[in-house]
Amino acid sequence: MSGPRYEDWQLRRMAGETTYARGATYAAEDRVRLLSIGPNRVRAEVAGSELYAVVLEGGGDDIWGDCDCPAYEDRGFCKHLVAVALAVNAASPEIAAKAAQSHDAMRAHLAGFGQDALIDRLMALAEQDSELWNKLELETAIASEDDETTYPRIAEAMDAAMDIGEFVDWRGAGTVADALREVVGQIDGLVEAGRGGLALRLLDRLFDGAPEVQEAVDDSDGDVGGAFHAARDLHLKVSLATCSDPKLLAAELFERELDDGYGLWEDTHRLYADALGAEGLGEFHRLAEAAYHDRRADRLRLRGILDFFAEADGDVDARIALRAADASSAWDYHQIVQIYLEAGRDAEALNWAEEGVWKTEDRPDRHLTQLTARLLREQGQVAKAQTLLWRAFERDPCMDLYRPLQQGPEGKEGVLDRCVTILQTRIAKQGDSHWSGLPDMLVGVLLEAGRTDEAWLAANAHRCHDATLVALAEATYVTHPDQALSAYVGLVDRCVSSTIQGRYEEAIRHLTRLAQLRSMLDREIDQTAHVEALAVRHKMKRNFIKLLRAMPAVP
Repeated sequence: MSGPRYEDWQLRRMAGETTYARGATYAAEDRVRLLSIGPNRVRAEVAGSELYAVVLEGGGDDIWGDCDCPAYEDRGFCKHLVAVALAVNAASPEIAAKAAQSHDAMRAHLAGFGQDALIDRLMALAEQDSELWNKLELETAIASEDDETTYPRIAEAMDAAMDIGEFVDWRGAGTVADALREVVGQIDGLVEAGRGGLALRLLDRLFDGAPEVQEAVDDSDGDVGGAFHAARDLHLKVSLATCSDPKLLAAELFERELDDGYGLWEDTHRLYADALGAEGLGEFHRLAEAAYHDRRADRLRLRGILDFFAEADGDVDARIALRAADASSAWDYHQIVQIYLEAGRDAEALNWAEEGVWKTEDRPDRHLTQLTARLLREQGQVAKAQTLLWRAFERDPCMDLYRPLQQGPEGKEGVLDRCVTILQTRIAKQGDSHWSGLPDMLVGVLLEAGRTDEAWLAANAHRCHDATLVALAEATYVTHPDQALSAYVGLVDRCVSSTIQGRYEEAIRHLTRLAQLRSMLDREIDQTAHVEALAVRHKMKRNFIKLLRAMPAVP
């Protein structure tokens, strides 16, 4: 058993470069003692200014853990966690196997004790560890005390988990999430003990405080949101088992969904459909209609709720009416057209599609245009469809419009010639800035049509993105070797001259591919001279020179 491995880039991101470097130093200085290794959990000790206990969980790029050092308490993912992760990654098979076996060996040892002896040991440990004592005390209360005694115990733990101060950055979000999950676990214990009513009271308290916590945490990794979603899933579980008043549940969920700012209660009407039943869903529908007709805020969300019920009833006209009154964007019209098409009402779909194209002509949408052209063509209006596509293409050339144009009566060559003329005219007017994408499209359509001489002329005349040059070189290195090799040489120079992080590595990738092409074309001598010239010209760029010297030989 080799145990988990941890992605280096994720460790750097979670800890930051400075903390990562300190953790790497600790690992290199052999300060880590691996105590046990499981599939997704590692226990270790790290010798710093004191001896710190570390638990590292997860694997790959899904990493979290705990450390009893002050830095972890203050800032989250610390150098000791980094050191343990790197020590696990570097551990020999023998060391990893020994640490992995210790867990099983300890369980086998403890199995030899009687129940009373194990209880005595656990109590002795709890007397020395206040956190363990409190946990056992709470578990005892859940098992034996009444609701009015248990509620304040868990509520106190909940309030402590949610009392996070003014702001927590992403490095400390995992600690907040761990505390929240601990509380959710305690509430889950109530559910397992058959105390669903108390669990719902506590979950309501948790949800009431959730927005304030989410507002105060940089939850870039979604850990805190995940903890609240776990609580929501538990709420659904209890609601399915214990809902005695569907209308009351509907009212509570409706308010939560409408006020939700973090996606916790998104699509609650769908998620809780079984818990609500026909009576609860009817109440949810009534509340949504009343709010919608009162022009309550957030009509878009209300429209989504009402659309759910209209779709469930198969009421196409109701679904259209929800959108028609406020239809203004291409997306609004696109949705209406799709609903009509799904209902088999193609003529009405085309009418709305054409109206949408007309209403949004000052901000045209290529997808709506393409859909409208397809419907026109299907109903025999080929010339009208082609006119629509050409008008849109001349305004905003793109491949999404070019491809359906090729289905027109002009034929592929006729369409290609006209498109090339349009692209060349626009490039001449706007300049060849590669940000426009027009040079790339010009090269792309010529390459796709097999007109490679013209594609190379266009590529050499205008500024194209690197991906376009690579695609052209790879497609034509046999027929146009000099141009393909020259393109790769230019790509290498462009990358080495850039100040953007990561471009040196990209230069090496291009240079490696260039070596492969030169080998295939029996031009290896050019590669040697090229590498030597790069080394001389860029000798002051030490990071690039390191990569250049480490570049593997091409077989």
